[in-house]
Amino acid sequence: MTVLSQTPAAVRMLSPQGLQGMALVIGAEPVPAEVVDRWAPGRVMVNVYGPTETTILASASAPLVARSGAPAIGSAVPGAGLFVLDGWLRPVPVGVVGELYVAGRGVGLGYLGRAGLTASRFVACPFGGPGQRMYRTGDLVCWGPDGQLRYVGRADEQVKIRGYRIEVGEIRAALAGLDGVEQAVVIVREDRPGDKRLVGYLTGTAEPTALRAALAQRLPGYMIPAALVTLADLPTTLNGKLDTRALPPPEYTDTGYRAPTNPTEEIVAGIYAQVLGLKRVGVDDSFFDIGGDSLSAMRVIAAINSGFATALSVRALFEAPTVAQLVPRIGGGGGGLAPLVAGPRPAVIPLSFAQSRLWFLDQLQGPSPVYNMAAALRLVGTLDADALRAALDDVVTRHETLRTVFSAPEGTPQQVVLPPSQTRVGWDVVNTDGWSASRLEEAVEAAARYSFDLAVELPLRATLFRVGAGEHVLVAVAHHIAADGWSITPLVRDL
Repeated sequence: MTVLSQTPAAVRMLSPQGLQGMALVIGAEPVPAEVVDRWAPGRVMVNVYGPTETTILASASAPLVARSGAPAIGSAVPGAGLFVLDGWLRPVPVGVVGELYVAGRGVGLGYLGRAGLTASRFVACPFGGPGQRMYRTGDLVCWGPDGQLRYVGRADEQVKIRGYRIEVGEIRAALAGLDGVEQAVVIVREDRPGDKRLVGYLTGTAEPTALRAALAQRLPGYMIPAALVTLADLPTTLNGKLDTRALPPPEYTDTGYRAPTNPTEEIVAGIYAQVLGLKRVGVDDSFFDIGGDSLSAMRVIAAINSGFATALSVRALFEAPTVAQLVPRIGGGGGGLAPLVAGPRPAVIPLSFAQSRLWFLDQLQGPSPVYNMAAALRLVGTLDADALRAALDDVVTRHETLRTVFSAPEGTPQQVVLPPSQTRVGWDVVNTDGWSASRLEEAVEAAARYSFDLAVELPLRATLFRVGAGEHVLVAVAHHIAADGWSITPLVRDL
C-alpha cells in the first residue's frame, strides 16, 4: 500500500510506525495539529476538503509540515473554483473570514425533492458564465498569505449569548492553537433554562487555568468559555465524527471550603458570592469552576476596583481566579484609581457618544420601542400602590439620568436635567378583573412597547395591573438612552 486515505479520527487511532514512505490523504473533518505532528515527518501528507454536494474534492493542501499549527485545507483542485464571500456575495480580503462557495463542474444539481433547500444552497455564480451555479458550503474560512484556505468553523455555529454574536469556530481555533492542546471543541450548553454558556472540551496536557489566561490575551472577554473540560478522548460516533451529545456537562463545584483569613479576603469572597448568587465562597475556589464566566468576571472586577480604589483588569481574574491568588494583586494593578470628584457642570450638557447615536435614531425613525428595556414582575401579597409609586418617584429623584429629557434647541441635542419638583414617573394602574390570561399577556406586551417622546417625557414609566386579590403585575420600562444592563441592578435594588 502506497497511499492511505482516511479521516483524522481514524488516523489518531493508528500508529505511523512501520508505515514510512506511505503517502497520507486526510480529510472529511478538521485535522488536529497533533495528527499532523505525528504523521507528517517522513511522508507526503495532504489535507483535502470537499462537501458531498461538490462531488467530492474541492481543494487540496500543499504537503503538510509538522509543528506548523492547524493545517490549511489548501487551494482549488483542477476544475473547481473557490470563493470566500461576505453576506453580500463580495470577495473578502486575505485574512478576513468569510463563507466558502464552491463552483465548477463538480457542483451537483441540487437535493432531490427539496426545492427550497436547493434554492438556498445552490445559487447563481456572479463570477462565472451564464447559468453557472456555485454551492454555498456554510463553512467559514479565510485566505492565508500562502494562497491556501484556513478553516475557521461553521456559519451555523454563530450564536448569540448575552447580546454578543459569537463565532464558536473562532474560539475553537484559538483554543486548539495553544500549547499542550491536542484536540479542542467548543459548544454552547444550556444546562439550566435560559442560561447559555460556552464550554470548551480538550485533550492534552494543558491546565485549564493556564489556558483560560492564554485565551484572555487572544479573545475578548465575552468569547472565553465559562468552563474548560479536559477529557482523555473526544467522543465520536460510529463513523468517526464528533459526538457532541456525549460531551459531559461541566462540574461547577468547589474543592473544599477554606474560610477567608483577613478582611480583604472576606470582602473579595463576598463579591464573588454576590455576583454568582452563592451563599459562600472559599479563598481557594476558582471563580470559573464555581460558575463564573467572562461577563460576571467584569462585574467582579468592577466591584473590586470600586471598593478598593484600585485598577485591576479583567485579565487579572483569568490569571488569578481564586480569592487567595487575586487579593495580593489588589493595590498593584496600576497605582489605584483617583477618587471620583464631581467636575463643574457646563451650562449646556452635551450628549455622550452612545446617547447621541440613540437620539439620532429616534429623530430618524420617530419614537420607537426598539430601544426599550422592560421588566415584568408578578407581585403576590398585600401591595400599597401609592407607596410603590412614591418609591418610583424617589428613585427618579436620586438618579438624575431618570429625570433627564433630551431637547434640541437650534438643532443641537442636549441633556436637560429636570428638578425633582417637576418630575413625576409615568404611571398607570389597570384593573384586569374578568380578563383572560391572553388579554393580560397582550396588555403587558403593549406596556413594554411604550414609545417615549425623549424631548418631553422622562425615560422611565411603569404600569401596575391589578390581577386579583393580593396579586399584581408590575411592568417597568426604561429607554436605553438613560439606562443599560449594568445600571438596572442598582436601580432595582434602590426600588
